[in-house]
Amino acid sequence: MIAVRLLIVALLIAVAALGLAWLFTGNRAYLRTLGRVLRFALVIGLIVTLVYVVERVVLR
Repeated sequence: MIAVRLLIVALLIAVAALGLAWLFTGNRAYLRTLGRVLRFALVIGLIVTLVYVVERVVLR
């Protein structure tokens, strides 16, 4: 669980950095990268959630 929390913190830092970079430069490449990072995080979050649910069902 600590690994998941560290990944969440890294995700928040990346989102904040990309958002600020876009605000300061106006370069839309930062927004595209931000979208990719958020989509990747969503997919990984769904996979982790499914693994957790399967683990809970199997260990019952």
